[in-house]
Amino acid sequence: MATSRRHFLLGSGAAALGGGCAARPRVEPGAKVLIVGAGFAGIGAARVLLKAGYDVEIVDARSRVGGRAWTTKATPAPVDLGASWLHFGAENALAGLARESGVPFNISDYDNVDVFGLSGPVVEKKPITDVYDELDISDRLEAHLFWPYLRWRLGGGASGRSIGDVWDAVVAGKVDSLSGDAYRIILETQYAVPLHEEAMESLFLGGEALPNHEWFMTGGMQAFAEYLAQDIPVRLSTQVREIEWRRGAARVATDKGDIEAAAVVLTVSAGLLKRQAIKLTPGLPEDARAALNRIGMALLNKIALSYPSASWPADREYFVLAGGELPSIIANHAAYSGAPLLLALTGGAVSRQLEAMSDEEAAGRLHRDFERALGRKLPEPESVVATRWASDPLAEGSYSHRKPGARLDEDDVLARPVDDTLFLAGEAIVPDDDVCNVSGAYRSGQRAAAQIAGLAAPKGRGAILV
Repeated sequence: MATSRRHFLLGSGAAALGGGCAARPRVEPGAKVLIVGAGFAGIGAARVLLKAGYDVEIVDARSRVGGRAWTTKATPAPVDLGASWLHFGAENALAGLARESGVPFNISDYDNVDVFGLSGPVVEKKPITDVYDELDISDRLEAHLFWPYLRWRLGGGASGRSIGDVWDAVVAGKVDSLSGDAYRIILETQYAVPLHEEAMESLFLGGEALPNHEWFMTGGMQAFAEYLAQDIPVRLSTQVREIEWRRGAARVATDKGDIEAAAVVLTVSAGLLKRQAIKLTPGLPEDARAALNRIGMALLNKIALSYPSASWPADREYFVLAGGELPSIIANHAAYSGAPLLLALTGGAVSRQLEAMSDEEAAGRLHRDFERALGRKLPEPESVVATRWASDPLAEGSYSHRKPGARLDEDDVLARPVDDTLFLAGEAIVPDDDVCNVSGAYRSGQRAAAQIAGLAAPKGRGAILV
């Protein structure tokens, strides 16, 4: 299947992490820099600053590093309940470090997917390649989006339209119903919001909707984060309550006492920034607050089911369940690690409904849907683990998304240093199609560190400093 059939991209949203030539440091080497958040953004910033000679410490309210990279140990094999993939595979900025870490991974084949339609009395089934052929998403969308894209790239501003608006105009009711339902599930899992809540311009920031050769971190993304953070001073289980600063000096109030620093890198989620979960004194500049208002928190919840044995096709990597009690995409761990595990991904409205379900209810719905898709009974699952990222007070969602009306330069606005003392970083503050990814978060942290140290940040999605 030619990957161009799955391309949304009309042109790269941006080519660089930011940077240009090296400049005078905003903070003198040797000074204390405090990083709030031990996820990939915080780790990326710390690695650069330590190498540049700064006194660095990370504080995090969680009892572990990784942030929204969280690997459960309550299953027969590691299962990522947060970030799971290094997108773009060997082209990912972290690919070299991932190989160095020794954390096991497998390469996903997004053509190796069975799609099941469970909406009617008779179960429909087709391979995903037929969905791609019948939908022809590239031609449908690109022909409709050329002029909005050109206007957007030339600075004409956002359209205010959503992906759902485009979908209604060029896809809904015009394609095979199962293919349309399946692809909508794929998109709402990718963006993790209903399509009418995602800016149409988000289609300009992605390469392939389902890029093949992605690395599925079967050894656990959290283990990779721990490897990257192994030489970094980290203070865990420490809740930051307020950051008060003036140029060149900051006081960070935590539940374990105050910490003084010359600068602070703040890497909490866009949701926490918007809610001001950490009090900022003074507050963020008006343009940064406006940019945050055009960004929301998306919700991708997961359900991990462990079985006594894998009594389903072990050669299929993914199953798409369209319709039924719990529409979802299932990653088949039996095909990757050999473990009798199913990991269901839910996005959009389904993911929000999952927040109110018990683990038992979610497991029952998924189990019944999968039995119906296969057309046979399965043994009952031995255990279930389900996420509720929106209810997590340290995340308030899975990752960021762009609301209709969002602009091209939101990341540039949020990445501007505040009084050369407060620096923002995270998966929401990325200028290209690495947004929402662990590698994008890492690069965002490195951009903040480069601003502090006066370094030239690397250009290109595949480049990092260290």
